[in-house]
Amino acid sequence: MKKTFILLSLLTLIVAARAEQLSSFAQKDNPPHIEFKYYGFYSVIDYTFMTNLNTVHGEYVDSYALNGITAVAGWQWRKESGIGIGFSYLNDAQGSFSQIPVFLEFRSHFLRNRITPFTAVQMGYSIPFGSKNAAVDYTRIDEGGITFGFSAGARFAISPKFALNLYAGYQLIQNNSVERGFNSVAATRLPELYHHFKFGLGVNF
Repeated sequence: MKKTFILLSLLTLIVAARAEQLSSFAQKDNPPHIEFKYYGFYSVIDYTFMTNLNTVHGEYVDSYALNGITAVAGWQWRKESGIGIGFSYLNDAQGSFSQIPVFLEFRSHFLRNRITPFTAVQMGYSIPFGSKNAAVDYTRIDEGGITFGFSAGARFAISPKFALNLYAGYQLIQNNSVERGFNSVAATRLPELYHHFKFGLGVNF
């Protein structure tokens, strides 16, 4: 009887040790689930690139690219829904189309996984800060206007409070007055509507 008890005890210890070993291997193969926070204050900072899609405006050709940053701060009350306020600093290398869109944003994330798709809709007003370019025939935005944007992308959680994101989308900017000059003299001032393809990457925290 004593031998049987000893054998059963040894068998129990071996099974327990094996189970612990298998559990350890399982944890290595399946790392702990990481979920980014889905309630409370959120902020996003992105590098933003835009290029205009409609380059021809009447007899004028506007081909330019905008580079800059976009920053948003807001409140998320559930994983699918968050609202914030933000701005973009967009710089045109020639200076003619540089501007700062200020906007309200509605942001949605659709999964509670480490990687989740997201969308963002932005609407606001774009403030120009560009100047005449160096050419004698120039273009300059005198007065800004409404802006609307839509983005879709993916977010990857590094930790519950830090993530990376990548997106692409569309941005409309209405400029209420665009000045065209010839031989350094203003010739026309007309409203113009610009359509842009955009993409970006940045951080969520």
